[in-house]
Amino acid sequence: MSVILLTGVIGYSTFVYWYMNNQYNKSLDSAKTVGLVLAQDFAKLVLLNNVSAAADISSSLKSFSNLDALVLYTLDGKPVLQYSIDNVSFKPKPLPNKSERKSIINGNKFKLYVDAKYQGTHLGYMYFNLHIDTISDVIKKNINALILIIGFMFILSYLLTMYFAKKFTDPILNLVSFLEKIDLVDGLKNRIKTEEQNEYGKLFSEVNTMLDRLESSHNVLKLAAVAFETQNGITITDKNQKILQVNSAFTDITGYSAEEVIGKTPKILQSGLHDAEFYEQMRFFLKENNFWIGEINNKHKDGSIVNEHLTIHVVLDDDGEVLYYVGSFLDMTSQKNTEKKLKEKENLLVQQSKMAAMGEMIENIAHQWKQPLSIISAASTSIMLKKDLKLPFEKDEEIKQLTVVNDTVQYLSHTIDDFREFFRPDKAKRVFNLKNCYKKALNLVESKLKSLSIEFIDNLDDITISSLENELIQVLINLLNNAKDVLEDKKSQRRLIFTDIYVENKNAILTIKDNGGGIPENIIENIFEPYFTTKELNGTGIGLNMSKEIITGHLNGKISVKNSTYIYEDVQYTGAIFKISIPLEN
Repeated sequence: MSVILLTGVIGYSTFVYWYMNNQYNKSLDSAKTVGLVLAQDFAKLVLLNNVSAAADISSSLKSFSNLDALVLYTLDGKPVLQYSIDNVSFKPKPLPNKSERKSIINGNKFKLYVDAKYQGTHLGYMYFNLHIDTISDVIKKNINALILIIGFMFILSYLLTMYFAKKFTDPILNLVSFLEKIDLVDGLKNRIKTEEQNEYGKLFSEVNTMLDRLESSHNVLKLAAVAFETQNGITITDKNQKILQVNSAFTDITGYSAEEVIGKTPKILQSGLHDAEFYEQMRFFLKENNFWIGEINNKHKDGSIVNEHLTIHVVLDDDGEVLYYVGSFLDMTSQKNTEKKLKEKENLLVQQSKMAAMGEMIENIAHQWKQPLSIISAASTSIMLKKDLKLPFEKDEEIKQLTVVNDTVQYLSHTIDDFREFFRPDKAKRVFNLKNCYKKALNLVESKLKSLSIEFIDNLDDITISSLENELIQVLINLLNNAKDVLEDKKSQRRLIFTDIYVENKNAILTIKDNGGGIPENIIENIFEPYFTTKELNGTGIGLNMSKEIITGHLNGKISVKNSTYIYEDVQYTGAIFKISIPLEN
């Protein structure tokens, strides 16, 4: 509305200015017209001194309504004619000098001097006193029209204001109000709705697109913030390795707050346990591969050592230049301590297993040597008795008895070699025949098994693998002893042990199955746990656990157990079947 009113005022002022200027020009034209129209009469009056011409001039001047007075001067400045619109006589002023003959507007009076000429002859000078309208006169003349125009302009401005408000102002105000309510919590999810099909519609669409991008960026930032605040300590450095930002986990692991390390280099964390070559290799690997992964020992703020698993990534710009280094590290100190304790526990289990195995072996040696020693004792006693009693003793018989003693001693010697080979501390892998490995294990415990009349049903393929033979023998002895123990109580049935060796899916498979009735289903899942035993007073609970540790941890294989019901020679039996799987290429 103000714009329209201001435009109206400017327009009307322009009209008034034009009117006043036009009035001035018309007055000048009117004065020139008077000089042209009355030039002949002026000539008569000035040159011929024809007094009657003065009356004609006065009569003609009546037709110029805006001419209030006129004075005609001769060239020497003498007034020869004066005219007044109201026929009032007045005394003409002397003709001013040429420099003073200027056009003057005073109020509603316009005074000017014009040369009087006739056919090129300069007759004298004409003084005009013209009546013009002032600005107030113009306004008074147009007051009614002006009031109508102002009223029309008010109505028009109101209508235009309402139109533009609906078309332009309201959409802008709605947009401003919508934008003022936007925040980073929920506001980014809102979108402005419009049915505008003009530039405002495009503007609103661009705003919604901008909000989509802001929401997407905000979600990315939230995810980045969540990722930044993980259990891993994170450091971000510039290309000069000056620390720019760390997370709260960094403070928890190192003891340093963000304020204490920002602007410094990661050297503040160095423990001194790594030499210059370690860090040089790290920098070289970073330069070549843009990342580095490894374990490092850093120093806590309190001086203690923190074992960390560190990953460093290099962030590059479009030109391949380094922008940032991002380091992520996990405190491995507790894990390392736990691993150390587990290793100690494992070593203890190994020692206990070896002691138990040694006890088993001593028992086996005693059992296995009992009969050979009896043979040696009988033969030597027979020879000594005949010597003491001076009984006849044939040389062939003596040689036969000594041969028996020698053969028996050789058997005992081979037995010692077998046990010594078993206890040999050899941790190097070597190629061996799996069937021969099983027979070695069986030889070490065979005497006790045969004393229980246990029958062996073997189906053994010739398979060669590369692994730790002695450790596998220890596992097989454990399984055979477990089968012996469970079969020892089965006094009213045949005692059977089935052994199979074959290849399956690039793995060597060895199974040992008995007919001892199986393992109770409620405990079968627990039998590989440490110190879990089904033998009550006679069990240590470490044999099967150690066997699993050897197979899975040392031989890179698998061991499992299940109960099996089967028929052998038309009789149905139930027993446990242990299955060992070892890769052929290990």
